[in-house]
Amino acid sequence: MFNMAPVTPEEQKALEAKCQENGWLKRGGFDWQDDPWMEEYPYEFDRCFTMQDLQDFFKQGNWGIRQGVVYGDLAFIQQVNGGDEWWTLKKADDGTWHDFESISFGRIAGDISELIRHIAGMRIATVEECERLDYLPPKSDMQWVGNAFPYLDDGWAAARNCDFRIHIEQKPEGRLLTVNAPSEDYMVDQLQEGMTLLDIVKAQIGEAGRYKSERMEPSLATKAQEALRASENQHRADRAQEARDAAVR
Repeated sequence: MFNMAPVTPEEQKALEAKCQENGWLKRGGFDWQDDPWMEEYPYEFDRCFTMQDLQDFFKQGNWGIRQGVVYGDLAFIQQVNGGDEWWTLKKADDGTWHDFESISFGRIAGDISELIRHIAGMRIATVEECERLDYLPPKSDMQWVGNAFPYLDDGWAAARNCDFRIHIEQKPEGRLLTVNAPSEDYMVDQLQEGMTLLDIVKAQIGEAGRYKSERMEPSLATKAQEALRASENQHRADRAQEARDAAVR
């Protein structure tokens, strides 16, 4: 069973107020117009501190409307009673909550790497990137591990395969990105002007894909040799067939 703790009174008040902007969650909202008894459903928000607990929370399913979980600066609030439609919000530096997505986590939570990819992407993205729905690192053969920053000043996440490791660590002074790659040719310049941390992570995953493609692609010389051998084999087969045809005649 997952371990959770109630949010602070300030967070409870802010999230409850934010819910009044959602027609499915606000007091007297859409569902309540047909069934006034649903007004008895309270606003309940708890904070989760590990990816395992967050995964278990989403996998359990069948959560009542207005039930929510907070993870780092993210909040997920169920907006379909007993369903799997989580209204997703991110807290800005000024403490305000910004809604940007509605996600079904039932399938995603079945794969811990996919869940970490989603949560880590939202956590390292800016509020503006989330609002543009540009928060998700590209899917690749890389596996995502780590706790995906459950705290505002601590945590880590990494994407890795046999050749690359992209590691993002949260510290009180900010986030630190380190990359292990086969060579500098596949390292993204982290000082490029205008690039956000998420931009750099996406570009680095792209470089990992480029490396894999180039490593697996046969060299031009190998291709030429294979083509020459195939042509010679075809010529021999043709001559053998001509000899058999001549013998028959």
